[in-house]
Amino acid sequence: MTFQQENATYTIPTGDHLLTVRNRKRMDVTSVKSIERFDQEEFLVLTSQGHLQIRGEDLRIVHLDVDKGLLTLEGSVKTLQYDEEDSGISKGILHKLFG
Repeated sequence: MTFQQENATYTIPTGDHLLTVRNRKRMDVTSVKSIERFDQEEFLVLTSQGHLQIRGEDLRIVHLDVDKGLLTLEGSVKTLQYDEEDSGISKGILHKLFG
């Protein structure tokens, strides 16, 4: 897989996960398996390295290629957090709802 930034081209070995944030306004993510939920303030993305939670404002999908596992977002990125793939994200949500 080849990934191109403004002045450089990178070759990414298949399955490697790469996250690039430009000026907290644009974000490229590779090795995306699925987008589990999203809205303008939060994305929950399953990557080869586990769940990635992205929070911010006015977040939107600019490009998505599910076959290649590529995702590009734009908006104001505030926080990024990884959790292991089997960490029980669902349990956390249920715990918040039902205590």
